[in-house]
Amino acid sequence: MKRSTLITVVLISYTLFCCVSYTYANLFFNTTDLTLLVNDSSTITLTLTDPIPENTTLFLTTKHKDILTANVSQIEVPNSTNYKKWQVKLLGHDVGHDILKVDSLPPLKETGETFVRVTVQHSNELALISEIVGWIYFVAWSISFYPQMYENWVRKSVVGLNFDFTVLNVLGFVLYSMFNIGLWMPEIEKEYFDRNPRGLNPVQLNDIFFSIHAVVATVITVIQCYIYERADQHVSWTAKLIMIFYGLILTVLLVFVNLNKIMWLDFLYYCSYIKLSITLIKYIPQGVMNYKRKSTIGWSIGNIFLDFTGGILSILQMIINAYNYNDWASVFGDPTKFGLGLLSIIFDIIFFLQHYVFYGHRLLFEKKSFKNWK
Repeated sequence: MKRSTLITVVLISYTLFCCVSYTYANLFFNTTDLTLLVNDSSTITLTLTDPIPENTTLFLTTKHKDILTANVSQIEVPNSTNYKKWQVKLLGHDVGHDILKVDSLPPLKETGETFVRVTVQHSNELALISEIVGWIYFVAWSISFYPQMYENWVRKSVVGLNFDFTVLNVLGFVLYSMFNIGLWMPEIEKEYFDRNPRGLNPVQLNDIFFSIHAVVATVITVIQCYIYERADQHVSWTAKLIMIFYGLILTVLLVFVNLNKIMWLDFLYYCSYIKLSITLIKYIPQGVMNYKRKSTIGWSIGNIFLDFTGGILSILQMIINAYNYNDWASVFGDPTKFGLGLLSIIFDIIFFLQHYVFYGHRLLFEKKSFKNWK
C-alpha cells in the first residue's frame, strides 16, 4: 500500500472513531449562576434539544456535598428522546461556593459546558449591604485624589507635596490594576478557583474601576508636578533606586512565567505584594517632609479624610463577605486590598495628628503668609 493511501485510511479511521466515541447533543441549564441561602432550595431546568442515538445516562454531581446537593443524581435518557426537560432541585446546606456539573455515559461531546456555579450565603441583605459599602468606598477613594489636584491647581504650586510619594503612587496603582484586571481573566480566575475551590473571586468590579481611575488620577498629579511651581523639590535618588529595584524584580518574574517556573496567578500575587510594600513606604517621605517643614500646607487634608473613609469601608466589605460566604480565606486571598485598607488607616491617623495637633497652630498663619515664603 502506498504511503499516501495509508495516511488517507488512517485519517478516515480516526474521523469515524471520533464520530462513534462522542455524540453531539445540546444539553444546558437555564442558568449558569445561582445564589442560595443556607437551608434554602431552588429549582433549575436541564434541557436536551437534540436526539441521542443510544441510551445514555446523565450524572449530576457537586464537589462539596456539605455545601450543595441536588435531588437528582442520575438521569436515564432513552435513545428515542428528541426534546426533553428535567427539573433539578438544588439545596444549600452551608455557605460557600460550589459547581453542579453534568457527565454522561456514553460521553456526550457538549456536557463539558453543562454546569451551574452556585453561591450559598447567609443573607441576601448582607450581600446587598456589601455591594453598597463597596461602591461607597469606591467613590470615597476615587474622589480622594481630587482635593490634592484641586489644591495644586488653585495654588499653581506643588510645594508641600512630596514627589517621592507621587511617583511611588503611580507605580503602586499600576501594579494594583494589573492584579485586579488579571484576576478577572478567565484563565487566571480558573487558577485561583483551583487553589481556592470554595472561595469567591476576591476582586469586585468596583476594585477594577477604582484601580484604573487611580492610575489616571496619579498620572495627572505627576503632570502637575512638572507644570506648576515646585521650588527645589525633586524625586530623590532613594525613590529612583527603589523603582529600579522593583523593575528588576518584575523583569525576573516575567522571565520565570515564560519559563513556566511560576504561573500567571503567582506573578499577579507578587505584583500585589510589591504594591503592598509601596503602600507601606510611600507615605513616609510625605510624613518626613511635613515633620521637617513643621507644616502640612500643600498636602491636602481632604485627601486624607476620603482615604480614611475608603480604608475603613474596604475592610468592612471584606469582613461582611467573609462572614456571608464563610470564606475568610478570601480576606487573605486578596492581601493587597486588605493591606491597602489597613495601612491607609494607620498613615491617615498620623497625618490627622500632624495637621490638627502637631502643626495645627501654624496652619492659619502659613496660609496667610504663603505668597511671601513661596
